[in-house]
Amino acid sequence: MKSDLPEDLDTLIEREKRALAEECCQEVWTELLDEGIDPSLIAEIFMESALKCLVRERGNDQATRLIAHFREMDERGLLPTIRTLQ
Repeated sequence: MKSDLPEDLDTLIEREKRALAEECCQEVWTELLDEGIDPSLIAEIFMESALKCLVRERGNDQATRLIAHFREMDERGLLPTIRTLQ
């Protein structure tokens, strides 16, 4: 029987951190939507704010790499999309 547990503890910890960060972002996103703020504006501000914080914490090179990573994901069609059943 194959386990769904990650190969190591570091992977499990990383998954949990990502899940917590996503949950927090979703809560704030929902609150801002409830305030009548346009989703495009929310996304723009989230991204700008995150990049500013990343530059402050890790430097400009790290932020530049993140932007390049998302650009590559977009070009390869790997950004998340909403899929609906037809």
